[in-house]
Amino acid sequence: MPFRLLSLRLLATGASLSLAACHDGVGATAPDTDTIRQAITTTSGQKQAQLFAPGVISDAAEQWRITFSANGRHAYFAASAGFFPFTRQAAIYETQRQHDGSWSAPVIASFSGVYSDIDPFLSPDGQRLYFSSIRPVNGTPRADVDIWMVHRTADGWSEPVHLGPEVNAPDTDELYPSASADGTLYFASGPFFPQPGKHFDIFRAERRGAGFAPRVPLGNAINTAPSVGDVGLQDAWDFNPEISVDGQTLVFTSLRPGGFGLGDLYVSRRQGKQWSPARNLGPTVNTEHDEYHPTVTRDGRALYFVRRMPTLQRRGDFYRIDARNLLTSRP
Repeated sequence: MPFRLLSLRLLATGASLSLAACHDGVGATAPDTDTIRQAITTTSGQKQAQLFAPGVISDAAEQWRITFSANGRHAYFAASAGFFPFTRQAAIYETQRQHDGSWSAPVIASFSGVYSDIDPFLSPDGQRLYFSSIRPVNGTPRADVDIWMVHRTADGWSEPVHLGPEVNAPDTDELYPSASADGTLYFASGPFFPQPGKHFDIFRAERRGAGFAPRVPLGNAINTAPSVGDVGLQDAWDFNPEISVDGQTLVFTSLRPGGFGLGDLYVSRRQGKQWSPARNLGPTVNTEHDEYHPTVTRDGRALYFVRRMPTLQRRGDFYRIDARNLLTSRP
């Protein structure tokens, strides 16, 4: 059996996993921040990604996708005690940036904490928050992950609203929603676990009235087609789409061959109605470890993402890097 298949990488929410990642660090002593930073330095001369809000947001739990308000003062993110692809359990938290630049102790968001919720995304106007969840639909329990949203009201967030069959397909996971200013929704859809003939692709659904038009997959500049003879069940998995406010830049995660490690981050620019061939963000972001769950700030100045380093006994933590040249020029 080929080694790549033997060391199968499992993904559910955008985190790829090798057998080495099965150790979650419980009971182990995590290396300090300086050790981690030294472990990811490169010789490119570019500024490296820095651990974000250590001990407050990036703590001993697994971190999943962070999203910020337009002014950068409010953030939502997901966290879990265990690795979501195994446990299928997570909750969404909120936190605020203080006057001194620190972040307040996270608390569970008003709409979360009962069911398993992950992948929050604040719409550019701040009036909607999209997220993925394993919760009943019309009172019927569901085992797969679907995309939901809450509306901002005078009293806080509304009750969660299921996005319906135009976005959510039966018996698949729909994950990692993001939306441009015109309301077009981007997300990934695929199987609960790796299996032959099934993989994750990135879709878009245009806003139509109060809902959405039927979803359509992005083209082959983004979504990888399985190759004949592929032995890696996840070689054609593309997911975690983060669309820019203007809808012109897409950052996403892929497990395609030729990357630096497990999951790598890629970028594509819209050219008319087409997308440019996806470009790997290079060694200032991607390492031999697992990089996933990208977030670009509304002004495009910073890229946040999750890095998971099981060989250094680190769970998934948030990192931050200057994105002003990273997303527009070749590293």
